Amino acid sequence: MTQASTAQPRFEKGHVKVGLHRDNKKPVKLYYEKTGEGPIKLLLITGLGTPASGWDPVVEYFSKRPEYTIVAFDNRGAGYSDAPHGLYSTSQMAQDAVDLLDALGWHSDVNVAGISMGGMISLELIHAAPKRFSSLVLTSTNAGRSPPQLVTMAFFARVLTILDPHLRLKFITDHLYPKGWLDQAGPPESQFKTNRDFVTVTLQKQYIDIPMQPLHANVAQVWAALTHHVNPQRLAQIHASQIPILIVSGTEDQLVRHSASHYMQRHLNCRMSIFEGSGHIIPSERTMAYCALVEDLIRHGRDGQIET
Repeated sequence: MTQASTAQPRFEKGHVKVGLHRDNKKPVKLYYEKTGEGPIKLLLITGLGTPASGWDPVVEYFSKRPEYTIVAFDNRGAGYSDAPHGLYSTSQMAQDAVDLLDALGWHSDVNVAGISMGGMISLELIHAAPKRFSSLVLTSTNAGRSPPQLVTMAFFARVLTILDPHLRLKFITDHLYPKGWLDQAGPPESQFKTNRDFVTVTLQKQYIDIPMQPLHANVAQVWAALTHHVNPQRLAQIHASQIPILIVSGTEDQLVRHSASHYMQRHLNCRMSIFEGSGHIIPSERTMAYCALVEDLIRHGRDGQIET
């Protein structure tokens, strides 16, 4: 079993320019955070409107393991990254991630975990440059084969129209996490009475304490999520790359159909883990169990012993 380290991990943050040689457009500055200095590389890709800090519970887990280096970043249009005008696509944001990896010197053996829209970007990323990657975790996401649910469309529309950040935070909380879990006691050894208290403080760091996402950027990211589609042929190509893949989903996810996970699993012929009673943000809701799955996939993938 891997031993956790008590030493403070190395941390750096900054911006890199991406899109320098794409479509003759102005480069975009992408904000990233890099934690640790171990040989195992882990790239974390966030969902719609979420900054790098959305992965903080996972970063904290892996930062205690000295063999890891973890990178999380703000997609274009979110957090401290540039928010260029115009519509975005998941393939475009995947190319942003490739440019970031180039800037970091991460040219091979990269492990990827993506959540929600970040999972969509991850699929495009693996398809575009499969030889760079060692494993892939797809969390609360889909391949975009069918129109989104009405509840998903309503969620996006409401988020776009709530201008008060505190009301927006409450709305997001109620839709991303199951009510039963929110009402339960907070994490052990924490000062939080309930999980709702914990989530409120966590989301405040993501949606209030950083620059608010501009409306045009929110619309652009919503467009990217709604138009995302990795068809069966491309899923087959991803499967043919033989990269170990794990799909993670929750039975109480209000934004992504449970059937979407089974659809991807059939085409990717990969492992799948279903969290009973969990919602959309499993890495925060079930951090220890989620990270253990990620760690297991990385370990067995490196050993060449992964099973489907």
